[in-house]
Amino acid sequence: MMDNEINLLGLPYFTTTVKETLKTEVLIVGAGPTGLMAANQLLRFGVDFIIIDHKSRPTRESRAITVTARSLEIYQQMGIDSEALSGGKRVASFSLYSEGKRKADVMIGEIGKGLSEFSYMLSFEQSKNEELLVKQLTEAGKVIHWKHEFISLKQMEDGVESIARHENEKVCILSRYLIACDGASSPVRTQLNFSFRGGTYRNKFFVADVHLDWKEVYDKLIIAPGDENFCAFLPMYGERNYRIIGTLPKSYFDREDITFRDIDEAVVNTLGIGVTFESVNWFSVYKLHHRGVENFRAGNVFLAGDSAHIHSPAGGQGMNTGLQDAYNLCWKLAFVLRKQASPKLLDTYNEERLPFAKWLLSFTDRGFKMMTSDNWFIRFLRKNILFNLAKGVISAGWPQPLMFRILSQTGYSHKGRSLSCSVSRQKLNFRAGDRLPYFESDNIYPLFRNPSFHLLHIGESALSENACSKINESFPFPVCIVENTLDRKWIELGVKMELFVLVRPDNYIGLICDELNNGLIQLYMKRF
Repeated sequence: MMDNEINLLGLPYFTTTVKETLKTEVLIVGAGPTGLMAANQLLRFGVDFIIIDHKSRPTRESRAITVTARSLEIYQQMGIDSEALSGGKRVASFSLYSEGKRKADVMIGEIGKGLSEFSYMLSFEQSKNEELLVKQLTEAGKVIHWKHEFISLKQMEDGVESIARHENEKVCILSRYLIACDGASSPVRTQLNFSFRGGTYRNKFFVADVHLDWKEVYDKLIIAPGDENFCAFLPMYGERNYRIIGTLPKSYFDREDITFRDIDEAVVNTLGIGVTFESVNWFSVYKLHHRGVENFRAGNVFLAGDSAHIHSPAGGQGMNTGLQDAYNLCWKLAFVLRKQASPKLLDTYNEERLPFAKWLLSFTDRGFKMMTSDNWFIRFLRKNILFNLAKGVISAGWPQPLMFRILSQTGYSHKGRSLSCSVSRQKLNFRAGDRLPYFESDNIYPLFRNPSFHLLHIGESALSENACSKINESFPFPVCIVENTLDRKWIELGVKMELFVLVRPDNYIGLICDELNNGLIQLYMKRF
């Protein structure tokens, strides 16, 4: 390739020679939450990587704000959950307002009690997530290559050759695989011609981080859809700090120099209750898109996070979905790179994450349109039916665990996917593909922190030393055996006799069986 050749982005290559050539197993493009999670996961598995970003430092703006229970469970496995909790703020209650009147009210508190150790909604903004993940990397001696702008790539049979720009000089990076975590406008996705179908919401939206004063409590989430505009108030860390998101008043659509002071009166009118904005820490106006790819992979290149799917902020799912994309992919990359699995294993990344991304795009799109649309019919439904229905449903109490499972992503399952297999004759209340069961009275999650597969043995007595040796000899990689007594908590889930549960490194169930032998292990492992 000649130095003056034009790449696929239309940018000229530098006429200078390559400053340096770097080699690694995995190149991560983008050091936002998704890229930093990928780096931390590869670090856990001992995989060599290089992570680059065109920025000069981590994000300073708060941006994404909610961390779900499933993400906190990942942080717990990494040993950093306590830092996230101490730097975040729990949301105690949720209210739905219309024309200044409270239409529905629910105490969030422990809405997921009994479903996760993190049974609440936590505000822990993107900047703090990045700070925490960067700290983990730097303390381990890893370098983040800031001010390295991705320019182009060339796929080869055994890897990827990438070109980055640093201080106006060309850097060549040779890697076995590349993970694109480079955001909604992803140059990697664009260069490889991934489809990115979807649309753009007609309205313009704003986001503001403010310090406010009102008569409401300061740990309450408020959503206020009005006839003309929409706004939502989300509590942030500290006293009286709030994130406000909403639709921009139409009279400001064509203006370029908008400040929050221009629209604060419209925000107050939409909310309908008294509030004073004492200071504004951040304000931005933007268009919202809902788009997704049809495949998370092209050869040795994988997409994760916003580079693969972007959607409305409804439910606070965006950043969390990116974190879990990286979490799903990186253990698979590690097993393939260590030759403990066939490259076919990497196909399960798209198989498992694409259906969730498609569902999420549909789910957030429907909910967001219902709350923000100014269509007369939807406004009528929202005001006269939806609010009353929401009040009745929320008051009933029973939907709250379901709501928690959906919004926390703890209820998502890989049931029926290639890595999920059950040969048990017992009528169990959990399935292969499900997240590992959680027990409030006896949380077993701390037993599954090693970056490896775990074999959970549930029985009246522990396996013999000889049986454990035979099991370990049957697997092509090290497996941690976890013993747990067949007691009431398991009986309530349908376990009546001895059971073996093979738990993946991401704490999803791979295999369930009543008896474990070499033949069954080989049959399960054969494909990958």
